Amino acid sequence: MKRISTRLAVSFLIVALLPTLPLSLVVRDLLERRFGPAIADPLETALESGLAASRAHLADLREQLRLRAAEGSFTDDVVLLDVLGRVQPADSLSVVTAARPELVSQASVLSIPDGETVATPERFGDFLATAVARETGERSVVLQPLPEGMVVRARELSDGLGLLRVVRSEQSRVVLSFIAPFLLVYGALILVALGAGLLWTRQMVRPLEKLVGATRRVAAGDLEFRVEAQGPGEVGELVQSFDTMIGRLAEQRRDLARLERAAAWRGMARTLAHEVKNPLTPILLAVEQARDNYPGDDPRYRALLAECAEIVGEEVESLRRLVRGFGEFARLPKPEPTKGDLSGLMHDLKNLYGDHLVLTGAAGPVVGWFDAGALRRALVNLIDNGLAACRENGAAEQVILDLEPAEPGARLTVTDQGVGIPVENLDRIFEPDFTTKGDGMGLGLAIVQGIVVGHGGALKVASSPAAGTTFTVSLPLTQVGAEATDPAKEIES
Repeated sequence: MKRISTRLAVSFLIVALLPTLPLSLVVRDLLERRFGPAIADPLETALESGLAASRAHLADLREQLRLRAAEGSFTDDVVLLDVLGRVQPADSLSVVTAARPELVSQASVLSIPDGETVATPERFGDFLATAVARETGERSVVLQPLPEGMVVRARELSDGLGLLRVVRSEQSRVVLSFIAPFLLVYGALILVALGAGLLWTRQMVRPLEKLVGATRRVAAGDLEFRVEAQGPGEVGELVQSFDTMIGRLAEQRRDLARLERAAAWRGMARTLAHEVKNPLTPILLAVEQARDNYPGDDPRYRALLAECAEIVGEEVESLRRLVRGFGEFARLPKPEPTKGDLSGLMHDLKNLYGDHLVLTGAAGPVVGWFDAGALRRALVNLIDNGLAACRENGAAEQVILDLEPAEPGARLTVTDQGVGIPVENLDRIFEPDFTTKGDGMGLGLAIVQGIVVGHGGALKVASSPAAGTTFTVSLPLTQVGAEATDPAKEIES
């Protein structure tokens, strides 16, 4: 079983690892496509075009500011223009200088080329600034804000382009940074799946291990052992089927042993009946002749002869009853079923036993195939045993006979409130020559069982000491079942 567990675990691991390589290749291919030329080149071109457009626009704005500053006549030290180049009032300038005090100082240091009156405009954040030489020899600083969002968009384009170039330069490491976590997560999932698979395998293999042990015990002859282990799916069904099979084998072995014993007893009963029956009549005749032919007149001797003849007669009659019992058991005939009504047989028994028998169960006819004489004999035997058990227990001498239809035939139960049968005797009560009565021969229940089996039925007993006994007779009442061959006779023959 350990080898099975190992093979299953290795199989789980191989199955789990098989997708690893193709999945890794697929993930790598997807990542390489995402960062490859087919996507990265057009994206880089678009970013560069956008950035170049932003730069060209900025150059146009610088040139426009330079021309506006060269054409204007500024008298103030600091002049603020709007995006359209119009001079703004002092209040707007105050707001800008208050928010950006360093802007004026940065623009003041711009150098004016020789021969020129306007310095080359420079960008300071989201403002363009230039310096203009006045006729008085002083300088005016001209400030103009850039269009709203232009700097942000240009920065985003620049950052995006830089990131794209970094990613392309580090493409192998980026792909690896995606694949490595994927492999780690996948490996962790494999370990979890392997652990769960081992637990499940163990749960499945454990009943199989018990099943192997059970087969060894059964092979050694122990048909009473049961696995009684739960397993998943088909394994559980296999274990249950094994237990059911062994139970049937054990029952069949008990039946076979019983039938073999019955066959042996029938052979012995035939021999005993034959050997004992023949000398009984000569013995009785010889004793009676000795008594009748006594010529003397001694009354005491004549009385002694009469007493001896009486004793011998009683013992011979007892032996004859014994011989008849053995003969009936040995010659137990095969039932000859005819179609009839079981209810009629029940009422016949009621007339025989009177208040000692209580009928319950089916009120209407229960029609089927059975041997009325043989079945009556079996029921009489069971009823007599029940009444005797009631007397022994000191209970009222009354037996309950219940008749119920039961597919495909009927079920008869004979219940008493007698002394019951000890548990250790339940398996032996149908054996010939087993009896707990002082005057019994132990053949009655064996004969009952032979009659029931001859009808294709089954006889079961349930009993509790001092609480009574119930015999259950199940009959098919079908012509096929009734005509079934008695297996005891097959063994006997």
